[in-house]
Amino acid sequence: MMWWITDWMSRKDPVADLKHFQDKIMNLVKVGGNMENTMVNGQVNQWHFHNSNASEVTTPTLLIHGYAASSMAYYRTFQGLTDKISDLYTIDLPSNGLSKELPLILDGQTPPPLKVEIHKDGSKFKIIERVDAEHCRSVVKQYEDYYLDSIELWRKHNGIGRFNLVGHSFGGYIAFKYAVKYPKAVEQLGLISPLGVESNIYSVNNDWKLDTVYEMESTDPASRMYGKNWEIPKVLFERQTELLRWMGPIGAKLCWNYITAAYNKLPTMEYKDYVFELLYGNGGIPKTARKVFGGLFTRSLLARDPIMDSMDKLGARKVLLLYGDSDWMNNYAGYRMVELLNQKRGKGYATYDEVPDARHNLFLDNPDSFNDKLIQFLGE
Repeated sequence: MMWWITDWMSRKDPVADLKHFQDKIMNLVKVGGNMENTMVNGQVNQWHFHNSNASEVTTPTLLIHGYAASSMAYYRTFQGLTDKISDLYTIDLPSNGLSKELPLILDGQTPPPLKVEIHKDGSKFKIIERVDAEHCRSVVKQYEDYYLDSIELWRKHNGIGRFNLVGHSFGGYIAFKYAVKYPKAVEQLGLISPLGVESNIYSVNNDWKLDTVYEMESTDPASRMYGKNWEIPKVLFERQTELLRWMGPIGAKLCWNYITAAYNKLPTMEYKDYVFELLYGNGGIPKTARKVFGGLFTRSLLARDPIMDSMDKLGARKVLLLYGDSDWMNNYAGYRMVELLNQKRGKGYATYDEVPDARHNLFLDNPDSFNDKLIQFLGE
């Protein structure tokens, strides 16, 4: 590591610096009612917005952020949502934002990834090494519980019964898994451009035979034969923002260029400065967050325990799948999920919708439309 990074890190207070940038964002936010920032159990950074005059949505509502993000991702929605929702909450998941990096303790060794050999034309595949499927399912569950149990502790700490749960991207995956594990706790479930919807060949719920050639499905994300022909390079998938730090000033420039391109629709600099501190200045994505993410997803960004594999276990009263109209996420997977849920639960149980003029971070690109569609769903 370059000497200047070591010297810079020794002089930084990452928590104080990140809080400084968080507070700069929130100083710009005007909300209906009151807002309070606390640490739940001294571990989880929480924002609670209470507006006794908001009557459209009276069920407590929690917003969960995506991977390598925090509660601040929703900052442009707070004013509009608090006008309609009497009790709105948002948190930094453990090992994210200002929340603590809680220890991850696994029962048993991390299993090796399923070794799949895909034909060069992408039409066929076979499994070339058997794995202990039961152990794999157990470890995936433990990775999920790292976040799910913290959300349940959050619920109990705040004395909340049933609540609306809204999760974005990786947070959408976590929100769905929470709704499955705690079916009596979730009233309505909002999945905002969720990651991990597609059934796929890497699923721990499959039972493939060794060295048997299977036809691979490349279009239908509801098929257990679904797969992709691309992978994120191993070093990039495992090291992520560590690579940026290792590259020194070049890494800082690359990080800033990404931020300015990804968030070019934001009217001010405060959130961009915050994200740079989160991804680069604060030391990058914590190791525990990276380990959990790598344990739940393949390098093709397919879930090892896909959402579609356990749709039947949902206890939520209604479900929303919401995407940006220019989203990079597989919105067809969300469309198919809604189609299948409505076939099984009845027409109107699940809703598919899109926010216009918006990409993956739809609540940042078009907060007014996002708020309107979310409130319409939650108010039903």
